[in-house]
Amino acid sequence: MRCPTCRAPWREQPECPRCGSDLAPLMRVAAAAWRRRAAAAEALAGGRWSEALHHAREANRLQRTEAGDDLVMMARLGGGWATRA
Repeated sequence: MRCPTCRAPWREQPECPRCGSDLAPLMRVAAAAWRRRAAAAEALAGGRWSEALHHAREANRLQRTEAGDDLVMMARLGGGWATRA
């Protein structure tokens, strides 16, 4: 992740060391996305495909990541929705 103001690499601090932008809101969104990805992984492990897909899509809505994309695809494959968008 990068600071949305100056594009400096994020150093997991609530303030950008380069420009001083408040990154706390960004950190909250990233944490919420992480929680959704964790919930998706747990649902996948339990074979709850629809629930996993819901959490994975919500995670990607908050913060799109390669891991989130993988979770979406696994949930779609497991639930038999691989050919649907």
